[in-house]
Amino acid sequence: MTQVNRRRFLSGGIAVAGGGVLGALGLSGVAGAAPGTAPASAAGGHPLRLDGDEITSGWTFTAADATTAPADRLASAQSVAGLKPAVVPGTPLTSMIANGEYPDPLYGHIVTDTVPDTLKDTGYWYRVAFPVPRLIPGQRFWLRFEGINYLGTIWLDGTEVGTIEGAFKRGVFDVTDIVAKADGTAHLAVLVGKLDYAEQPSLPSYASGVTRGGRNGGKTGITLKNGPTFFCTAGWDWLPTIPDRDLGIWQPVTWSTTGPVRLTDVHVDPVMSADLRTADITVGLTLDSAFDKPKSLVVKGSLDGHDFARTVTVPAGASSLTLTSKDLAALRLNRPKLWWPNGYGDPYRYRLTIGVEAGGQVHDERTVDFGVRRIEYTRPIQSPSGSPVDCLAVTVNNQPILVMGGNWGLDEALKRIPRVRLREQVRLHRDANLNLIRNWNGQSSTEDFFDACDEYGILVWQDFFCSTEGPPPENVARDLANIRDCIVRFRNHPSVLLWCGGNEGPPPQPLIDGLDALVAELDPQRAALTSSAGDTGKDPIGGYSSGGPYHWVTPSTHFSLNDGTHWPPFHNEVGSYSIPTLEFIRKMLPEASWEHPDDSWADRDVNGNGGNGGGAGYLQLTAQRYGELRNLPDFARKSQLMNYECIKAIYEAHTANMGSAAPGKPYPRTGVIMWMTNPAQPSFVWQMYSHDLEAHSSFYAVQHACRRVNVILNSQTLDVVVANHTGAAVRGAVAVTLYDLNGTEFAGASLPVGGAAAADHTVIGSIAGQLTGAPSDVAFVRLSFKDAHGAELVRNFYWVENPARAAGFVSLDDAPAAAVSVVATTEHGRDGLELTVDVENTGPAVALMLHLQVYDTRTGDRVLPATFSDNYLNLAGGESATTRVQLTGDQTRHRDLGVRIDGWKIDQHASRLKGHGLVVTFNQAALSTHPATNTFGR
Repeated sequence: MTQVNRRRFLSGGIAVAGGGVLGALGLSGVAGAAPGTAPASAAGGHPLRLDGDEITSGWTFTAADATTAPADRLASAQSVAGLKPAVVPGTPLTSMIANGEYPDPLYGHIVTDTVPDTLKDTGYWYRVAFPVPRLIPGQRFWLRFEGINYLGTIWLDGTEVGTIEGAFKRGVFDVTDIVAKADGTAHLAVLVGKLDYAEQPSLPSYASGVTRGGRNGGKTGITLKNGPTFFCTAGWDWLPTIPDRDLGIWQPVTWSTTGPVRLTDVHVDPVMSADLRTADITVGLTLDSAFDKPKSLVVKGSLDGHDFARTVTVPAGASSLTLTSKDLAALRLNRPKLWWPNGYGDPYRYRLTIGVEAGGQVHDERTVDFGVRRIEYTRPIQSPSGSPVDCLAVTVNNQPILVMGGNWGLDEALKRIPRVRLREQVRLHRDANLNLIRNWNGQSSTEDFFDACDEYGILVWQDFFCSTEGPPPENVARDLANIRDCIVRFRNHPSVLLWCGGNEGPPPQPLIDGLDALVAELDPQRAALTSSAGDTGKDPIGGYSSGGPYHWVTPSTHFSLNDGTHWPPFHNEVGSYSIPTLEFIRKMLPEASWEHPDDSWADRDVNGNGGNGGGAGYLQLTAQRYGELRNLPDFARKSQLMNYECIKAIYEAHTANMGSAAPGKPYPRTGVIMWMTNPAQPSFVWQMYSHDLEAHSSFYAVQHACRRVNVILNSQTLDVVVANHTGAAVRGAVAVTLYDLNGTEFAGASLPVGGAAAADHTVIGSIAGQLTGAPSDVAFVRLSFKDAHGAELVRNFYWVENPARAAGFVSLDDAPAAAVSVVATTEHGRDGLELTVDVENTGPAVALMLHLQVYDTRTGDRVLPATFSDNYLNLAGGESATTRVQLTGDQTRHRDLGVRIDGWKIDQHASRLKGHGLVVTFNQAALSTHPATNTFGR
């Protein structure tokens, strides 16, 4: 059984829940020190403060019913029959899969046919014994829960110590008196309560053409009444009904010790000057003292290599303390290193270490990583009414930022999110040139997520727990308690851009008022939006909306919707179908369904939201645009082109119209967040990589569209546009080359770029006239932007219809096959193995969508994650490209590596493949697109 270890005790604070019984010496929960004596750690050199450990191994669990042993027995050394091994962190279903009771229902199965939906109808007991230290006088012992879904009741050594309500609320319990009697081992039992409201599962139906049951959230949406939980597990158009509703101890359980005074929260609040030359750091400390009278303590710390200390008097019980640069010179940073969003600079983080001590003994200490950055949220844009509106338009460190983001619905359907996996998911967003993730309804709120976003420069639009897909939460106080804890917990993270009340519509007014009040109290520097659909708070922020389209549309449609004539300027939900590779389709579907779309396809979301007429309509549209679908490899091949042209246009349409308004175009784009970039389960829609983290063509469409300097073909107007996201103007020239279906150049132009303004778009010319003269139905367009010194800044490539006789791309199958040279080499480094693949088009025909994979030559399995620096290459005759991928030692150990290639049409006999230290071959399965008899859908 897999156990997950994570680095814990990072930044963020917490409110103390529960507490130990009053000690005999007047110190609540403090073991045996005489009144007025200093903490004595001399015995054996044992420190008061211990980081402690995550409790990962030895867990067992069982359903909570009338036959289950009582709580005091479960939380003891007594033997209890009927318990099974449990994965913690994890859900009951995760443990059942690990124990072999069920197969992984997301691969090769229909979830609701494979696992009974009754798993949601009971609570669960979890049990573990873990070693504890022998406490010394003055030492306090803390038990910490990072997250339980949905309700948790905690027992230790036969004693109930407290409860936790809501999936996003932490709990810290002072169990000193109990552990002091534990004699080296403590016995923990946790009752996980079931949801208060649940309904029957939504079932997949391919024939219906719509999402499960035609409605997100179940037939009634009653799951929303629970408030802060994973309500999407009731069933959404991107997620099947999860049988246990992701109940369980889904986040780590840890213990630690402190002295009598504990730091319950450390809030680091940097304020930068307008000229970015100085930053004043305010540090807010919340303390809990077990002493029964005020005590003199020393606050000690270090920031950026500068130590500081300040003597303070801490009263008994809870108190707070604020330190500023007026108190401590070390809290002023001159010429600070800045935290930048991805693509604009280094996301630098400072480290603050701070603690409280007395008599040379550390009572408690925290380390907080934080970033220094200045954010402005709005700029005035004239609205359709004629009056200016403060529109959502982000500026970071005085640099306007076009938001290019992705929505996350859920980090993983079964909450299988070890730190390494989640970090890879965020890294993929960095590598795709994105700069923001919207954490939809807060469903992915963990320290690991925010740590990764901090590291990779990804801003976070942090939603909370309300949606229009069902009734409002019944327990407003519970929701607000979870919101409070999230704000306190994550506010130190520089990645957090803003807080948002919910999805697509306002929450109930008490929640709106509560959120606004909490942000004003706890984090007033950040913006708080009412919902993703609009803001109704004081000094509201406008100019943004959701609303799709969520299905496949032509690139020109995206350009027409975002040409500066449509309000509002910021679009936070728009998406398309996103079909994975052949290998992954075969992995996620049962073999009987490969060539025959059915309910297994529907369980993998192929109906989407019903746009395009559902899955059947999308298949028909693909066939109309690229030709009859002959077999599954042919569907996968054609879908990669469908992915690429539509998803690339989602971002390019915004970048080609960002920055300043133009005559007749008063609404320049300020941001776009694609629905979605991260898949919660294996899927056919709304993703830029697969559930197993394979980057397919959608990923590279995003990566190519979001380059910080780009040259774009506007598919609506056929204008050539330079999009410059940087802080300086760019100059040079764009070489435009047009090729016919055979790869023969038939037109070209050189378009000067006299100075494309910073953070703006610049139209430099048009190819409408040349394209109309194309000798074939389809033309290829190559754009190469070189600077004044002749260095290529960016290259872009399109296949487009001849506007004089638009007929889709069916004739691409008549194009000649391309001859390519592929040479792959390996180089061992300190962190693993780097593969370098040089690809050249050695013939005259255009090489379209050349796709590379790393695989294990013994098994044929893909090696993942293995994200190439570039992929799905488009090369005119004589062109070449080099792409690289970094593999870790774990990925390469005990494997014979190879690189395989496929693409639109490749002349295998005329091509040359060569590997140095690895095999290079053709991906024959993916290239087998012309069977003797068509089999797809037959």
